[in-house]
Amino acid sequence: MHARLLRYLLLPARPAGLLLVGVLTLGFAFSGSAGMFGVPMFLVLASWLFMYGYVLLEHVAHGAREPPVLSVEMVNPVAEYRPLVQLIIVGAVWLAIRALSAHIGALATAMLEALALAALPACAAVLAIADTFWHAINPLALWHVVRALKSSYLMIVAVALLAGFGLAGIARTGALASWELDALLIYAWLALFALIGGALFEHRAELGLEAIHAPERLAQRLQRQLDAERDRFVDGLFAQARGGNLRGAWQTIEQRLEAEQQQRDVYEWLNARLARHEDQRLGNRLAQAWIHRLLGHDNGRAVELVRERLSLDASFHPRTHAETLRVAELLRLSGQRVGAEGLLASFERDARASDISAL
Repeated sequence: MHARLLRYLLLPARPAGLLLVGVLTLGFAFSGSAGMFGVPMFLVLASWLFMYGYVLLEHVAHGAREPPVLSVEMVNPVAEYRPLVQLIIVGAVWLAIRALSAHIGALATAMLEALALAALPACAAVLAIADTFWHAINPLALWHVVRALKSSYLMIVAVALLAGFGLAGIARTGALASWELDALLIYAWLALFALIGGALFEHRAELGLEAIHAPERLAQRLQRQLDAERDRFVDGLFAQARGGNLRGAWQTIEQRLEAEQQQRDVYEWLNARLARHEDQRLGNRLAQAWIHRLLGHDNGRAVELVRERLSLDASFHPRTHAETLRVAELLRLSGQRVGAEGLLASFERDARASDISAL
């Protein structure tokens, strides 16, 4: 899990992320060289970085594997207010700790400051995925994130501390130019937000997060599309049957079975859908063909299928006398003597057998 999480640190290295790092680095370098006149530009660029960080976190938390391209909507302070809320929360917590420091002593103050710093990733995570920003100041919501992420949260805090102390150490040495240090700082900021988003995505089950791009959501969408296509197919069959073209409807079924190589799954969903309709002739015909294939390979499913058919149509029986005798024998062996005798009797007296076989 941890190795997979660390890969999220490389997400800003994708083209869209590197382009943003480059643009912001140039912008900060220009604003720094402009003196006081560059302060407005610096503030604008810094707000872009903060806003994009939360957008990136949210995208990754929902399963995105590419950083989003910066757009006007992302840097609109009216629409993207989360960095401002985060700033207000940080300021309020800092002021509260300062106010308490005179009463609780230096050690307790340091412990509160450390706790507040450790809670920052959880606060950012809640702001990114919660419905309202009030959850970001709810200790229970923050604790829920920490508890759900478990050791992954400790890794996030460790990476944040390592990045912070590492960049501070590099800055003290003066080994890098200011623009190079800016580029590293921007990348580290984005990488940390990508890491938080990745942790949320990887622990989405524990968090109850319905990620938009999660594999299970994709599978559900594909299954809904498949179910809709199958329903249309069966509706077409019964349209043919209602028009009196039972033979054509059965030929359509045979073509579908052949196209999908007689797979068991095809028999299963066709059988389930045909069983929903009042007219069981097509369902009976499909069951007869399937029982013919099942006998000798999966006798248990063949017997189960016969019981399902008999509950829908008491006159149902397998296609041939030999198959009927075989199924009746299996029913007897399973202790269903009455069912076996009824099946044999229905085969002898079923006046509709020839109609079903002629489909």
